[in-house]
Amino acid sequence: MEHDQLEKKFSNHFHTHYRPLCLHALHYMGSVEEAEDVVQETFVSLWDKREQLGTIQSVKAYLYTAVRNNCLTRIRDAKPTTPIDQLPPDELLTEEEQAERAEMEARIWKMIDELPERRREIFLMAKRDGMSYKEIATETGLTVKTVENHVFRAMQSLRSKDFSAYLFFFA
Repeated sequence: MEHDQLEKKFSNHFHTHYRPLCLHALHYMGSVEEAEDVVQETFVSLWDKREQLGTIQSVKAYLYTAVRNNCLTRIRDAKPTTPIDQLPPDELLTEEEQAERAEMEARIWKMIDELPERRREIFLMAKRDGMSYKEIATETGLTVKTVENHVFRAMQSLRSKDFSAYLFFFA
């Protein structure tokens, strides 16, 4: 495959899978920064193996497996042992359940991307970044009540579009 074609194919995979993979890694790592690091390292590794990109049957499945494995390696290297009751929930799931979860994560990210820009920003500050409504209000110059309304309406929109995905992530 030509270099330009490989680069374009790689770029498409990156833009399609980056955000859902970060959410997937977040379940393991517990921190947005660490999750993003793992996903970026996974894409760097894939780029290093770009000549083999055409031989991978399902790039999506490959990426999710690689991210999971990289997360687990990072966790293992950071802590000598982890009791079973502290293992990430995905590790206890079958491959089919993991695929369903990944698909649900992708649906949630797609719905979040469809929110109006300001509402999406405020929702992500609250849910992804863990900021309080007061912190968001201070940063955005809005009132706390306006921030509450944006988050409420975002949750309402997500709930109405895909109730099962909403329950899975926010209940």
